[in-house]
Amino acid sequence: MFFSGNEDLLAFFDEITRRLDKGKSLDKQEIWLSIFGKKKPFNDVRFRKFTSDLFKQIREFLTQQMLQEEPELKNYLYLSALEKQNPDKLIRGVERNWEDIAGQEDSYDHGAYLYRHLLEERKYSLLNYEHRPYERANVEAISNNLDVYYIVMKLRHAANIHSRIQTDQSAYDLQLVPDIVRFLDTNGTYLDHPVVAIHYYMYKMLTESEDHDAYYHYKDIIIRDTDSMAGDKAYEFFQPALNYCRRRINEGSRDFLAEYLEVYRYALEYDLVYDDGKLDPLQFRNTILIALRHGDYDWAEYYIENYQNRLPEKQRSNAVNYNSATLYFYQGSYDKALDYLRDVEYENTTYNLNSKTMLLAIYYETNADTALDSLFDSITAYLNRHKEIPEINQRAYRNLVSFTRRLTRMLPGDKKALAQLKTDLAGKKYVASRPWLEEKIEAF
Repeated sequence: MFFSGNEDLLAFFDEITRRLDKGKSLDKQEIWLSIFGKKKPFNDVRFRKFTSDLFKQIREFLTQQMLQEEPELKNYLYLSALEKQNPDKLIRGVERNWEDIAGQEDSYDHGAYLYRHLLEERKYSLLNYEHRPYERANVEAISNNLDVYYIVMKLRHAANIHSRIQTDQSAYDLQLVPDIVRFLDTNGTYLDHPVVAIHYYMYKMLTESEDHDAYYHYKDIIIRDTDSMAGDKAYEFFQPALNYCRRRINEGSRDFLAEYLEVYRYALEYDLVYDDGKLDPLQFRNTILIALRHGDYDWAEYYIENYQNRLPEKQRSNAVNYNSATLYFYQGSYDKALDYLRDVEYENTTYNLNSKTMLLAIYYETNADTALDSLFDSITAYLNRHKEIPEINQRAYRNLVSFTRRLTRMLPGDKKALAQLKTDLAGKKYVASRPWLEEKIEAF
């Protein structure tokens, strides 16, 4: 459990743990009474001392526990201890067994390079290279490991910021990132480290959306080196590829429907789509929608049936109902789609607006003009009430209502009005359900 020979402190720990597990009160006097009974009157000073000592013991336990998961840090502390003691035989053993101590090269764990840099610095000091001027020292290793760590961290933060500005609209200024990227563009040495290459192409994917070369390089790396990545790292690296495909799809590039599905199915096969063992409901929905837009109806149905149990339990029913409605909508079974939509609980604005959007399409497809007119007003009123909905989403749904309403008011054969509608739609960056709307305009 943890390091203490104090029986009262152990009893204190057991009692608090028991109460937390059962959701019982943590009242100080109740805890005291449960431990000591009536033989010892409550002593607030003593109780606070127990609390302080227990916190120190738990902190020590957690530190020791995490230390077991950080072998490089353990080795660094070991070398620090050797340097203080200066035992010649052990130091010579360090020199002979350095590869085992320093760890695996070309890891996808960027933190390992920082540890390796610190280890190499400790080696330099421990082996007294300062006073061995005629021997080759490990200065390059010290510097190169730090370079790799620094480059990767700058690229990671730059990629993170580029993703964040899509939502929080804040201004960030990271120094030296353009210089690092230009350096990597012209000097391929550091790209020989897979962890540098993957972050370099990740950054390029985010910042050079018109050129897909970075995406294909990135995709090649994550598929080639899947077995070299720890599970959490593999999940972390597959998400940017999927997000890139999704953004290109939203911009109208149908080629990336197949790309997304190829990468996702590969990740699914290797269990790399789960966050803490669960499927993200939003990615579940996006994947089904992309499969349906690609025409893979059978796979979408298989995916819903066979992977719904990997959704978080509280969100499972809603996700299954909404995505089943989407499946039947794409298959043209509008009555079945409506049946499933009726069971969707509007637990947030996303489900509400997505459901209303599907209703809009169903009413249009089934010529339910009166219901469609009413729904136009309902969506607009909902957007007016919910000011917390991001401005980009507000514009996207308002544009969908506006363009669909114009389409329903258009007279057959009015080519001029139809051409103007197409031009206006092409000029709008944010339009919900754009592919469906474009299809209906073309079919008009």
